[in-house]
Amino acid sequence: MSDTMYGVGFKNILKHIFTEYEKKQTIYNVKGIFKKNNDKVLKIFGSDLESPLGVAAGPHTQLAHNIAADYVGGARFIELKTVQYLYGEELGIQRPCIRADDEAYNIEWSSEFRADIARDEYVRAWFVCKVLAKELDLGSPEGFIFNMSVGYNLEGIKHPLIDEFIETLKDARNTKVYKQCKEDLIELLPMFKKVDREFIESISPNICNSLTLSTMHGTPPEEIEKIVKYILTEKKLHTYIKCNPTLLGYEYVRKVLDEMGYDYIQFGRHQFDIDLQFDDAVVMIKNLQNLAKNLNLEFGVKLTNTFQVAINNRELPGSDMYMSGKALYPLSIATAAKLSKAFDGKLPISFSGGADKNNIKELFDAGIFPVTVCTVLLKPAGLDNLKQLADKLEEVEYKKNKITDTEKIEALRKDSLKNKNYIKSEKERKKYDLHKSFEGIKDDSYECRVLCKNCIRVCPNRANEELVLDDKKIIIHIDSVCNECGNCQFCCIEPARPYKDRITIFNTLDDFHNSENPGFYKKQGEFYYRLNGDEGVGELPKELKNIYSKIAEDMPYYIE
Repeated sequence: MSDTMYGVGFKNILKHIFTEYEKKQTIYNVKGIFKKNNDKVLKIFGSDLESPLGVAAGPHTQLAHNIAADYVGGARFIELKTVQYLYGEELGIQRPCIRADDEAYNIEWSSEFRADIARDEYVRAWFVCKVLAKELDLGSPEGFIFNMSVGYNLEGIKHPLIDEFIETLKDARNTKVYKQCKEDLIELLPMFKKVDREFIESISPNICNSLTLSTMHGTPPEEIEKIVKYILTEKKLHTYIKCNPTLLGYEYVRKVLDEMGYDYIQFGRHQFDIDLQFDDAVVMIKNLQNLAKNLNLEFGVKLTNTFQVAINNRELPGSDMYMSGKALYPLSIATAAKLSKAFDGKLPISFSGGADKNNIKELFDAGIFPVTVCTVLLKPAGLDNLKQLADKLEEVEYKKNKITDTEKIEALRKDSLKNKNYIKSEKERKKYDLHKSFEGIKDDSYECRVLCKNCIRVCPNRANEELVLDDKKIIIHIDSVCNECGNCQFCCIEPARPYKDRITIFNTLDDFHNSENPGFYKKQGEFYYRLNGDEGVGELPKELKNIYSKIAEDMPYYIE
């Protein structure tokens, strides 16, 4: 199994989307397709935003096709996965790297792509979302925002690779990928009913005019301030900075997690001592607010980053991991309450720390937006959770100002401490204590004993598919868009490892040889295949031939 992702060609993404939509009325297996049916909009960064709902920088915003899936689900604020000058194997990401069976943990961080390759994915995604908005009447093609995210220090952000990334997302008109997307769309015009040449020519090359800054734990406030000043003054970008739950102090965080049933989550005082202190943060934020105002730019905070904790029970490989989801929410909303009070509600706050169906309306009603999600999309309903969240937000009044309601946020903080949705239940605690380590269990068959389809829905990269063959349902795995995050393993009922145990379509011969997965690779009419431990070259055995023929019939975009 290769953990290398290749992305999907632009034309193939569009062919996939419209073929699947015609056959099943789904897009990348998203059933809940959100259509904006009113004229309510928010104003942010000088642009219209149809919904305050977004997807946080992370596994769902790294590839063009999964960003398209985010958009059709209802996300209108797309926080692109963070880039830095390191990439690929230099990141040292071990596998699996994500598990979201209750509260979530990960050991990944920035985009695995080199910055220029990541940029190309984001440009393709920009075009796809524009086309989907227009062709399927999902909303205004101008009603969504892409927000770039970079890290992690000033030297790295000034690196030529990252500098070019920033500048070309500000204006991509001279990039090869922008020109190619336009050419491809013109070639594909017969596919469309509402997209015409005039619309294609009108698609803006200005992908991003805003940036969310990620910094490493322990970055001094003076360094953070230097970075933001650089971004505001030199890059002229609206800027938000991600803040950490460590602003609350060790005692508060330890007390909250202990009382809510998360006493097994371990972390030391050291990270609180070296991280940004609250009083320093207030001074820094005030300085940056004044600077942004003088430059006629918007500045705010993103709450919160994930929380670094120790790996003590083989949850994932390594020694440290980053916690998110329901255990993070009480910390993130407490950070929001503390900052909102310190700034009398006059600090714009974006939120990502455990937002879900039980709190998203209240967060937005309190003046917090955009509200971005990640962990809820790694749960069994997957991206179909997005429409439910988007529909809930449509019920809330769209306020014109960017003032947060300190009293409402404080009420949310208090509620979070006793709310059963965020407390570790006895049932989940027992499951955790029994514990399923990341090593997993190898399945003895590529066929599912229980076809729950969790692996299809929870995959952020949309790398698993259901195939119906002679009344038998099996899971097909798409190697090229899988990075072995492993979340499907932790959400599998059997248990199995769908990203390793299921029939796999390989992208290259090297990937085939570097894997033990059952499956095949086709090269110039000849097949390399593996099934039930046997490998061969030539004609596929009958069992795999039938599977291949059905894929060619139902999902030709995977083997073209």
